[in-house]
Amino acid sequence: MKKLVLILILGMFAGVLSGCSTIMRDGKQVVSVKSNTDRVNIKIADKFGETIFEGQTPVTTTLKTSAGGYFDPEKYTVTATKEGYASQTVRIDWHVSKWYYLGNLGFGGLIGYLIVDPVSGHMYYLDENVYVNMTPLASKS
Repeated sequence: MKKLVLILILGMFAGVLSGCSTIMRDGKQVVSVKSNTDRVNIKIADKFGETIFEGQTPVTTTLKTSAGGYFDPEKYTVTATKEGYASQTVRIDWHVSKWYYLGNLGFGGLIGYLIVDPVSGHMYYLDENVYVNMTPLASKS
């Protein structure tokens, strides 16, 4: 009976710690967008091309790191426009957290690697700083 109770307690403990990235990160991240000139109009679009944020640089916003599917990171593009400057498009890169690799190696095991973190999407993080380099248009003289 004592062995059964011990196994149940260890199983519950392993279940709570089964996804290390899920424990260490949530599914959102603050991203800062800056440019070489002030008040650049920006639009941030998700992987489906839907605009999810509009503003002017410099700006900070919170973005989801996962698109909600299994092993499905969110992908964003920033489109920047300003009168007298060429439009620019910059991608916000995603990365896999070291907590996913190292934390699950020590704590989460296969459940963390293959189920909890990939389903939650908390294993991903985005570039924290995005810089848009606006180029002035050539003047017509």
